[in-house]
Amino acid sequence: MTLRVYLGAAKMIDEPAKPGDLLAERVFIHAAEVSELWVETESPNTPGPGRSVSFVLAHPLDLGINRIVGTIERVVSKQTRERIAT
Repeated sequence: MTLRVYLGAAKMIDEPAKPGDLLAERVFIHAAEVSELWVETESPNTPGPGRSVSFVLAHPLDLGINRIVGTIERVVSKQTRERIAT
């Protein structure tokens, strides 16, 4: 099941993967007046809201970032669009 994980206080950094990083299948930045950053993952080990999390890009790209770290604001099922209480 694909989860969309919305992050607060997120940083996109160029570091190698670390143990415990979850795979980020897709990363989205909504650069609106109220900006949002979310990651889509297939990982069943996604922590709940308020917890720190780190992701590593599933497929390395030459973007100058490799990891995304932040605090989970909410987790939503991509298929049903419903919040997941993890």
